[in-house]
Amino acid sequence: MKGWMGTILRVNLTSGTIGKQPLDPVIAREYVGGRGLALKILYDELRIDCDPLGPENMLIFINGPLTLTGALSSGRYMVVTKSPLTGTICSSNSGGYFPAAFKAAGYDAIVFSGKSENPVYLWIDDDRVELRDAAGLWGMDTRDTHQTIRKATHKDARVACIGPAGENLVRYAAVMNDADRAAARSGVGAVMGSKKLKAVAIRGTKGVKVADPEEILRSTIMADHIKKADLGIAFGEFGTPLFVDVMNANNIMPTKNFQEGFFEEGDEINGAEIIDTTLVRSKSCYGCPLNCGRNTRLPADSKYQGRGDGPEYETCFSLGSNICVGELDAVTKMNYICNETGMDTMDAGTTLATIMELYEMGLISDRDIGFSLEWGDADGCIRLLEMIAMGVGFGREAAMGGKYLADKYGAPDVFMGSKGQGFAGYHPRGMVGQGLLYATSPEGGNHTTGNTIQSEINGIPEPMDPLIPDGKPELVIGRQDESTFWDCCGVCVFPYMLMEEGTEIIADFYSAVMGEAYSEDDVRKLGERVFNLEREFNRRLGFSRKDDSLPRRLTHEPHTEGIGEGNVVPLEEMLDRYYQLRGWTRDGLPTEEKLKELGLK
Repeated sequence: MKGWMGTILRVNLTSGTIGKQPLDPVIAREYVGGRGLALKILYDELRIDCDPLGPENMLIFINGPLTLTGALSSGRYMVVTKSPLTGTICSSNSGGYFPAAFKAAGYDAIVFSGKSENPVYLWIDDDRVELRDAAGLWGMDTRDTHQTIRKATHKDARVACIGPAGENLVRYAAVMNDADRAAARSGVGAVMGSKKLKAVAIRGTKGVKVADPEEILRSTIMADHIKKADLGIAFGEFGTPLFVDVMNANNIMPTKNFQEGFFEEGDEINGAEIIDTTLVRSKSCYGCPLNCGRNTRLPADSKYQGRGDGPEYETCFSLGSNICVGELDAVTKMNYICNETGMDTMDAGTTLATIMELYEMGLISDRDIGFSLEWGDADGCIRLLEMIAMGVGFGREAAMGGKYLADKYGAPDVFMGSKGQGFAGYHPRGMVGQGLLYATSPEGGNHTTGNTIQSEINGIPEPMDPLIPDGKPELVIGRQDESTFWDCCGVCVFPYMLMEEGTEIIADFYSAVMGEAYSEDDVRKLGERVFNLEREFNRRLGFSRKDDSLPRRLTHEPHTEGIGEGNVVPLEEMLDRYYQLRGWTRDGLPTEEKLKELGLK
C-alpha cells in the first residue's frame, strides 16, 4: 500500500492488551485516513449511546496518507472520539512533529478502548509497543510530563499528553503534543483522562512509500512560492495573530461575548505587538513553509512570568477581545496556563465570557464564583482558569463549559456557540456564511470544518459580499467537503487556503502518493462521503435541524457597527438552500438516495 503504513494498533486499556490489525485497503481508499477512517471505525464499532467519559467510548489517534510523505505541510494528526462537550462526533486536529513520528513508527492509527485501573502511558519505539506505569506522572503539567517521559524513553521521542485539566475531566480539555501544540477542541483530553491514559510517546524511524516521489518534490517549489507570496510573508512574520488586524478592520473581531465586532485595544494584542514585546523566535510544524508558530517569553519586568508558544489568533480573540482583556502579557499568561494544564483556549475563553455576562446580568454573584469577575479582569480570569484546571470551587462548574452554565443560570442565549461548542474568532453578523458554517458543523462551533473567511473577507478565489445569503450555502458546502478531505489526508489547511488552486494541488499530491489519478471532483466527493457519515453518526444520537442553530444574538439582534451594521445572520433561509443542495431532507437528514449515491447504504 502506498501512503499508508498498513497497520492499526489496538490498545485495550481495561485488560492491558495490545494488538496489531492490518489496515483494510478498501476501507482506506473509501475513507482516506485521519478524520474519515477514524469516523468509519467509530460508526461501525462504537455503542452510540455510550457515556463519552465512560469506558465504552473509544479514543482514536490517527494520521493520514499524506502525513510524512513530503507533501506540502503534511504534518498533522487527529484525535477522534465521541465528545464529552457536545455529545457529537469530534475530530481534533494538531500539528508539530509528533504526527511524523507517529507515522514513522509504522502505524496509521491507534485505537484505545476500555479504561485502565491506574494511570498509564503508551510507549512506542517502532515495532516495540508497551503500556507503562504513569502514577508518578499523574498531576504533572504537560511540559513536565513531556520532559519526564523523554528522559524515561528516548531523547528523540515525541510525546502527546494531558495535563491536570484532562485528569480532572474538564469538558474542553486538550491533548498537548510537542509541549505546546494542541488537539484542543471538543474535550478529547477529558476522554483521555477518563481512561487514565496520561500520554502517548513515540519514536519512529521508518519511511513511507509513495508512488511518484518526483511529483511530491513539487512541494519544495510551492513552498518557495507560498513563502514569497504576500499572505505567506505575513504569516511568517506575524503568525496567525495577523488576523487581529484583519478582523478588527472588518468589524468582525468578536468582542464582549460577541456583543460587538471591534476591539479598541486590538493593537495591544496583535502580531506586531508580539514581535515588539514577547517573541523569541518563529517556528514551524513538520513539512510546513509558513513558519507561523510563535515561541514567546514574558518580559522580566512583567507582572506575569513564563515561556512557551503562542498566543495564536484564536487565543487573542478568546482570551483577549471576547473577555475585554487588552493586555498582551495577560493574554499570553492565560495561554500558557491553558497549554500547561491542557485546555482548549477557545472554549476556556467562551466559558469565561459566558460567566462574565451572567455576572453582569446579576445571575452569577461573587458568592457563586468566590470573587468578582467583570469584563477585562485579567487577574480574575487567570485565577478562575487555574481553578477550572485543578477542579477547585466554582472551577468544577465552569469545567462543564459555557452552554452548561448559561442553561443552569437561566440565560441560554448568553452562550455563543453551537451544539455546545464555542465559536471561533469570526463574527457571523459580519460574514453570514461563517454563521451557516458554525450551525452545520458536525462538531458544533468549529471553524476548521470549512472556514469561509478566504472568500467572504479575503476574496479568494473571488470576492463575495459577506453580508448577503446569496451563494453562501454553495460556498459552505464546498469548503466543508474540501476541508474534510484535507483533514483525512493529514495536512494543514493554511497553505492550501492561501492558494486559489489549493484543492487541485492536494488532489495532485494524493494522486502522486496513491499512484492513481484523482481529480478535484474526486477528492471533494471523498470529503462529501465522510461529511455525510458524520451527519449520520450525529443523526443516530438525535441531532437534526433543531441543532443546526445559532444564538438569538446573531440571528435577531442587528450588528451595531462597521460594515455589518444593522445585519443579522439569515440562518433559516440559508439552511433551506443548504439542505436542498446537500441532498438532505428539510429536517437536515441525508436522504436514502444521497446515502446510496455516496456508497453509505
